[in-house]
Amino acid sequence: MSNKILSGISVLIILLLIGFGFFMQQEDETVDTDLVEYEDTGIYLDTVNTIRVYAASEEEGKTAVDQVFERLQEIDRKLSIYDEDSEISAVNQQAGKESVEVSRKTYEILEDSIHYARELEGSFDPSIGALTLLWGWGSEEGPSVPDEEEVRETLDFVDYNKIEMQENNNQVSLAEEGMRLDLGAIAKGYASVEARQVLKDNNIDSAFVNLGGNITLMGMKPDETPWRIGIQHPRSDRGEVMAAVDVDEEELETSEAVVTSGDYERYFEEDGEEYHHIIDPETGYPTVHEIISTTIVTDDPIKADAYSTGVLVRGMDGLEFVEETENMEAVFISENLDVFATSGVRDRLELFDEEFEMVDMEEI
Repeated sequence: MSNKILSGISVLIILLLIGFGFFMQQEDETVDTDLVEYEDTGIYLDTVNTIRVYAASEEEGKTAVDQVFERLQEIDRKLSIYDEDSEISAVNQQAGKESVEVSRKTYEILEDSIHYARELEGSFDPSIGALTLLWGWGSEEGPSVPDEEEVRETLDFVDYNKIEMQENNNQVSLAEEGMRLDLGAIAKGYASVEARQVLKDNNIDSAFVNLGGNITLMGMKPDETPWRIGIQHPRSDRGEVMAAVDVDEEELETSEAVVTSGDYERYFEEDGEEYHHIIDPETGYPTVHEIISTTIVTDDPIKADAYSTGVLVRGMDGLEFVEETENMEAVFISENLDVFATSGVRDRLELFDEEFEMVDMEEI
């Protein structure tokens, strides 16, 4: 049996260049500005994070970005399912026993998680941790395919309705002993909000925040050209960009978060089959259907993060959730490279690769 994980220096280089599916396309034209561009990259939340700011000086830019990385590290320590000292692990360790008091912000992100789990009818579920651990994601040994009976048994411990919350004292408990929280599908969205606030506190008005493919935009670029966010070719090993979405000043009021989920981001091979990391809470297995990549464009990074995963799990049915959700747009890519874009983003989407074909939504 072979077991190969997509990893290593080559993948890291791709991530540094495109950030799990995105890039910021540079304009040739430049204008005079008193602002100085500063950019740095760090690895937190189990992913590559790139922060680009435009500040009054390089020193001020560095100070702001360093503070963002400090905040990301704090979030990682509180929310990681793999850190036995995290607040999430403390709740998991007491599953089926007693409640645990968590910090107010951890409590709020759990509240948001349950809210979006309900909106998405369970295709996003913060109680999926038991399955995450069963598949071995984050383990020293690496992921592997579990026994079918183990999957069936573990599904009994995946139910966001069994997460119990006590707002008056920030207490959280899990109803059954085998349950485990995993906020990996929403943590980067929350971290994006926190990063944005840190930058605002440092008087940064223009910034590009990329937390492992979760893009948050602040203000206009100093040259007053629109931000242009690229979407990765989901079947390219070279980090090739197949399309880009333009976001201008007017749209920033409602489209400051652009988040993609795809079956190509993290996967392993076993016995000649590939298994990616996005698990369907209903089946206990990685999603298998025609949609392989979903990009969400909206004003809330947390919601964008949850929805990008939830609608990918749902496949084409996920388009209905987006269409019915106020102030949200989406781009879906299918296995045969058809592109489905909602009306509010279609005119701002440019395809670069002739392999891809835009599908008329009215024909669906």
